[in-house]
Amino acid sequence: MVLPSKMPQLADLDLLLSVASCGSVGKAAQAHSLSQPAASTRISAMERRLGLRLLERSPSGSTLTEEGEMLAKYARNVMQAARELLEFGSRARSSEAKRIRVGGTPTISEHLIPDWLNRSWFSFGEARVEVQTGSVDELRQSILSSDVDVVFIDGWGPSSGKGWRQQDRDGVVTRYICDDQLAVVVGSMHPWAARTTPLTMSELAAAPLALRERGSGLREFTNRLLKAAGAPQAYIELPFTGAIKQAVATSQRVTVLNASTVRAELEDGRLHLVAVDQAMPSRPIYAAWSEQRGLPEYAADLVDVATSKGPSKPAIESIHKPRPITTRTRPPNALAVDAREAIA
Repeated sequence: MVLPSKMPQLADLDLLLSVASCGSVGKAAQAHSLSQPAASTRISAMERRLGLRLLERSPSGSTLTEEGEMLAKYARNVMQAARELLEFGSRARSSEAKRIRVGGTPTISEHLIPDWLNRSWFSFGEARVEVQTGSVDELRQSILSSDVDVVFIDGWGPSSGKGWRQQDRDGVVTRYICDDQLAVVVGSMHPWAARTTPLTMSELAAAPLALRERGSGLREFTNRLLKAAGAPQAYIELPFTGAIKQAVATSQRVTVLNASTVRAELEDGRLHLVAVDQAMPSRPIYAAWSEQRGLPEYAADLVDVATSKGPSKPAIESIHKPRPITTRTRPPNALAVDAREAIA
């Protein structure tokens, strides 16, 4: 729709309403920081464009004519709509500025991202945080299509076992966040819950296990861990970490899980960590975002919080000696780097 040339300007309608409330052009001019001649000129120009006489002028002041009163009635509706439009714009900008769209692989989305947010309520209490989950490749597509501001991924990908393939990393920047250590876990009634000697990999392979489904990063790690000891003799496969924890807590089964996913169960005694006779490696976690778009302010704050806090590690240091940081795993205070360098 193209507005006709005689359409009054909002500022002129506002000035007319001020004349009606003040009773004179001079006082209305002062309210709008105008000179009286300038205010009179604007009112007269509006009268000519509309073909209406809007004011009755006299030495004692100015009043609206009948036509002026009718125009003022419409002007009040127009000005109210304009104020609502401005308020909507202000709310939209404020909401967008405090909106964080976050993605993560399933374990990170379920266990780590909520913990990072909850442990920094001061920073994110008034923000609108939207968390979604997906595979590493799905999250990469979300970054490139601008559906998320930042994603958190673990160091293993579904295809190569080491994150995104080289040709898929263009346009994505990553930053090392932390290592999520892995641990052997049993239920409180399992004999190994009170075991004082380290567990061998042969014993672990021979035990009834609860495992993630084939193709998952955790399953690939468990298979590599047990490779020298032989294939597991008896096991069940479950597609969710929660289901595995439930199966282990109420049976004699054993599992290998990320320490971050069993924090609550370890604290309340439903699950127990079991010492092993070799160092258990950690799984590196990275934040990733679009190189072109960069990080919005609140997303950058979340990355900083995640880097400083990492995963909680209840009592795990007393059971497994943490893996030393090597040149392949960046320290927590590492600066943002290109994805081609971050995931080897």
